[in-house]
Amino acid sequence: MDRIYIRDVAEAAGKTVKVQGFVDNYRDSKAMAFIVLKDITGRLQITVEKEKLPAVAEAIAGLTPDSVITAVGTIMVQSAVNGLGTAAVAAVSASSKVHTLVV
Repeated sequence: MDRIYIRDVAEAAGKTVKVQGFVDNYRDSKAMAFIVLKDITGRLQITVEKEKLPAVAEAIAGLTPDSVITAVGTIMVQSAVNGLGTAAVAAVSASSKVHTLVV
């Protein structure tokens, strides 16, 4: 599967895609984790359902800002909360990988 840029994910709604980039923000809760991924073209929110993907949940527990990750998931386009646009969200799959750069 070829990587796509974040600017192109909205066109892939409902499809499984591979995205790569740097972690811009990471929020962790008991059941879900949310990663904001950035590449040279934009940002994308990735959601991880921890109960369904325990291996991925364990791998992302050590994420830090600017960690490099590859995520494979299904793209869902959702209306923005404030009604001013749309946002693309990727629901991650078990084949996602975390690569942390050490500088």
